[in-house]
Amino acid sequence: MAFWSGEELAQHLPGLIDGFNVKNLDCASYRLSVGDQVFATSDKFSSSAPSAALVSVLKDPPDNLLRIRPGQFAFLMTLESVRVPNYALALISIRAGYKFKGLINVSGFHVDPGWDGKLLFSVYNAGPADVIVERGEPMFLIVYADLDRDSAKTYNGASQRQVDIKASLLANMTEQVFSPLMLQRHLADLEKRTNDFAIKLDGTMSLIRATLGALITVVGLILTVLGLFATLAPGWFGATLAKTLEAAGYEIRQKAPDSSTEDSAKKQRTVEELKNAGSAPAPMDTSTKGGEQRKLASKPAGEKNSAEPTSAKGKSHPEDSAHKNQ
Repeated sequence: MAFWSGEELAQHLPGLIDGFNVKNLDCASYRLSVGDQVFATSDKFSSSAPSAALVSVLKDPPDNLLRIRPGQFAFLMTLESVRVPNYALALISIRAGYKFKGLINVSGFHVDPGWDGKLLFSVYNAGPADVIVERGEPMFLIVYADLDRDSAKTYNGASQRQVDIKASLLANMTEQVFSPLMLQRHLADLEKRTNDFAIKLDGTMSLIRATLGALITVVGLILTVLGLFATLAPGWFGATLAKTLEAAGYEIRQKAPDSSTEDSAKKQRTVEELKNAGSAPAPMDTSTKGGEQRKLASKPAGEKNSAEPTSAKGKSHPEDSAHKNQ
């Protein structure tokens, strides 16, 4: 298999490529340009109306640009229609300048013998920045090579003579395509939201602390004022407090004395009375004593006092014997 040289390309390509331009010959390859129909994955399709157009049609400036964001896929159709003869095979690629930006060709790398139509490139932006594609810009390369014979096995598939991007290719491409770069952006967004929430929470906590401090100060001042009133004007303070409690629906009652405390007080009073009674002298009935003295004074001198004890029977006193002897 021999690759076609630049001279060979200049000789055969005018009949194989529609819109051939000799300026697009690049050594042993030919530069193909970006066509009208393009498609790039994006977030907008998930929220767009069902009737919204999926395929973008590039026109004259300023509507001649397509932005491929990092981590996104794109379909790019060539401006030229290409034919590959039965005795040859074509190889396709992206120019080095776009590869250096991170754009990768993820479609097929060859064109079968017998192909006739526009070429559709599938690319992926693996770079850190957007890649801007312009309509009519020479972006792709095609190389021809001879087969060892004319092949009877040529391409005759559904994409033969294609001129636009089919809807069947876009069925699974209307959602956001996730990639490491997209994951990094989501993490950065999550970190930003977390930091914003932390800042808001810190501000809220500071406000709560300030409010509680002010509330504690006010309560302290109120208690101080009430303490001063209770000290300086206890009667007025007690009456005001009682009226306030009654106005609030509370009923003030005197607490009943505890039965055990009352019994203890009674016992203590009884013990003290008993002690006082034992230490005081017995009271004397002065009226009785005076009457007895008056009775003794009114009796004759020779009359015996009935209160005196009589002598025992059979015994005599000395005074009696002396009286008898006389």
